[in-house]
Amino acid sequence: MKKSVFTFCSIAVVCCAIFFACAKDDNSITHVTYASKSSGTGGNPNPNGTPSNSGYGTTTATTAAATTGTTTATTGTTTTSPYGSISYNSSTVGFVNSTACGSATMSGTSSAPVNTLNITFANPPAVGNYNIISSSPTSSTDVSVAYDGTFAVTGTVVVTSSGGKFTATFTNTSFGTFTASGSLTCM
Repeated sequence: MKKSVFTFCSIAVVCCAIFFACAKDDNSITHVTYASKSSGTGGNPNPNGTPSNSGYGTTTATTAAATTGTTTATTGTTTTSPYGSISYNSSTVGFVNSTACGSATMSGTSSAPVNTLNITFANPPAVGNYNIISSSPTSSTDVSVAYDGTFAVTGTVVVTSSGGKFTATFTNTSFGTFTASGSLTCM
């Protein structure tokens, strides 16, 4: 009989230990709350229909707000632009517009003070090298270049093309008392 009582008590102790080990923890702060599918209110979204007392602990994450810096661009007296620029007498003039990709004259207007550069071809420009002349061009290998009405005396213009746009680049172009270099792209 002592052996039966001992066995019965041992089984009861093991069962109680298992029961208490598997008992639900009632500390509500460690449980996740879920939002209802129909109302959308409450805690976390519950797309899988998991019971609201699933037993998983909640976690509060702290995130820092992202900050974006601002950069202010400043420009001096010399400017550049997508249209190009020319340099002469240690100054650079950037063009604020450019025209005439398909006609015989490419024209660009610089920023302040407003200056105009006209490049006139005998025909609409094509890729190649052109010699600068100080009169209207008649040969397909010549080009006339005038900056604020002053014609370039000597130099070369090299025309390249990319994406249907022509770029005229000046090499050792002389406007009498000064030498200019740079480029102009038609838009």
